[in-house]
Amino acid sequence: MNAKLTSAVEVYKRLVSHPDPVVAWFSYNGIQNQMSINSVWNQSDLDRLEKVKFTKTYLVSESSPGEFEVNHRKISSTDSNIMYNEEAPSGKFNAIIRKFTPKKGGEEKQFIEIWNHCKKIKQYDVLSKEKHGKICTKDGQFGCLHWSKDETKLLYVSERKTPKMASYFDTKKADKPEEEQPIRGHEHDFKQDWGEQLVGKHKLALNILDLNSGDINTLDTIPEDLSVGQAIWTPDGGIIFVGWKQEPSGIYMWDSKTSNIKQLSDESRASSLPNLSPDGTKLIYLDNQVGGPHYQCARLMMYEMKSGTNTVLVDVVKNPKADEFPGIYSYSLPQRCWAVDGKRVVFESVWRHQVGILVVDTETKKITPILCKSGGCLKITDIHQDRMLVIRSSINQQPYFSISQLPESGNESSAEFLPLDDPEPPLDISFKILKFQPTSRPHPTFGVNEYEAILAIPKDAEQKKCPLIVFPHGGPHAVHTTNFLLLPAVFMLNGFAMVYVNYRGSTGYGDDSVHSLPGRVGDQDVKDCQEVAESVIKLDQIDENKVAVFGGSHGGFLTTHLIGQYPGFYKAACCRNPVTNIAGMVATTDIPDWCYVEAGFDFTHSSLPTGEKLTNMWNKSPMQYVDKVETPILIMLGLEDARVPPKQGEEYYKKLRARNKKARLIGYSDNSHPIQTVEASADSCINILDWFWQHLD
Repeated sequence: MNAKLTSAVEVYKRLVSHPDPVVAWFSYNGIQNQMSINSVWNQSDLDRLEKVKFTKTYLVSESSPGEFEVNHRKISSTDSNIMYNEEAPSGKFNAIIRKFTPKKGGEEKQFIEIWNHCKKIKQYDVLSKEKHGKICTKDGQFGCLHWSKDETKLLYVSERKTPKMASYFDTKKADKPEEEQPIRGHEHDFKQDWGEQLVGKHKLALNILDLNSGDINTLDTIPEDLSVGQAIWTPDGGIIFVGWKQEPSGIYMWDSKTSNIKQLSDESRASSLPNLSPDGTKLIYLDNQVGGPHYQCARLMMYEMKSGTNTVLVDVVKNPKADEFPGIYSYSLPQRCWAVDGKRVVFESVWRHQVGILVVDTETKKITPILCKSGGCLKITDIHQDRMLVIRSSINQQPYFSISQLPESGNESSAEFLPLDDPEPPLDISFKILKFQPTSRPHPTFGVNEYEAILAIPKDAEQKKCPLIVFPHGGPHAVHTTNFLLLPAVFMLNGFAMVYVNYRGSTGYGDDSVHSLPGRVGDQDVKDCQEVAESVIKLDQIDENKVAVFGGSHGGFLTTHLIGQYPGFYKAACCRNPVTNIAGMVATTDIPDWCYVEAGFDFTHSSLPTGEKLTNMWNKSPMQYVDKVETPILIMLGLEDARVPPKQGEEYYKKLRARNKKARLIGYSDNSHPIQTVEASADSCINILDWFWQHLD
């Protein structure tokens, strides 16, 4: 291994040794002016090739409002078999869901355990009761675990109980006459799951465990074709949850007295992320129009529990002016997101190139942002008694937890943050925002939508010219923000400059920008990226003869487009799980709607890919330019990818090699759309650097 690669490995080891903060929350301790904070972290172990999960507890005192001091820290390892650990409202108990596989073999078991401050006091073998299937993991979509207000019940999501199946040729008889007889000949029937990152999740049910009797009530009045998740209790013991048939998702309420189900949200829109005010009078949630591009600008809605009326608190923002509120682009809400006044809700959202905190007054509808003054990102994980816990990071700053006092209404933007640990020193990287006005390429409907790029350069670039990596994001309706990313940081500490491209279609810039791209992929987004590249190479710090391009998913789509449409401009390329042939992907992906919508067509589940549509999809795909490619390309695939099937990258590789083009293909088993196992992440990072150095030097 040469000196460059040896140095790159050491840089990677140094950065990956920093643990990643996952979530933090305030824990009840009953001591005035002192807080207990629990946090969860992940750390990559390159020797064991696994992610090590651990917890850290902080004791923090508050001498006066907003004046915090960390008095004590304690780290504990955690059991990887723990699926949930939820503290009761009183702080007296914890509910733990733990999976267990017997040493002598057999099926996985799942136990719900109740602990007090001293010991485990109760345990329930929930699967043995045969009321439901496996409990749903904490997946960010369906899974949840919540205590009832009186701490006598637990609410959770599981797979629905399915009938027992058997072969026609299985002669085993039931042990008892009253046992359920199996259904024969259907054990191999197709079972639709929810796709990438949710593989193996099928039909989901809500369950209530009575901690006194041990009985499980699976809510059977919820229709079987309605999968459920994101469930929360109401003060009277009812349940509010999100239900999915396929689309649209809706907000529903289960009445504990009648067991009736009622939809609270607009049936014509897709709704999610319900959150109830502490007094139980107001429900907030997000909704979007049905169909169209993924991750459109959302509305913040409020449902009055007493009157049963829905109100739009924050509407869709079409085309914001510079520095104006660009709309809501949120993928989650904190479990606790209400201020003490019961009026303001606090959550994170993308604000152009930053992730910031939004404070919305549910009475006045006023929106106040809290943005990181240094240009980085803030991600809120909990708010309790107007104290906020956030994860802070930036392109040159690895993430860490901070605490802050939410200022009074009207002054929220003045919030100050205290780190709970000493942050790592900033990396020797500087960054700035570049703005682009494509006046010569306006959209026929939306006109000229400004877009941005983030240029990040090693600080020693003033003494020498840097090779450049052009880095378009995936999605395409996603965004590059100024938060910390491991691979780009490693690239830059090894001498590369990077330009993160937020082409038109990115989220965080208004809904018109999002809707400007469908029907124009492979053209508008490609030209936006090339405009950025051609602008940046004119800078003194950049070596215009050493330009590479790197992206994953739709970023891989753009990578392969750029080297095909601009042959010779890029001297090296790397893509991960790229879309290369939309026409070939439409029948194999878990999101066929993406193929239709981005090609410019409406989608329903009965849609057929006609010859006209397939031709259109092909004409927007980078595969058509394979004969023009001159750039050596490294293709990396997650072999379990259900989103962009590996055959997309494999087909592209084979067509290049059949034409004697320079290409290399790497496949990572046990990785899906995000290539993120410890081994694959490390291997891919160094292989990318090696590939770029081979073809740029």
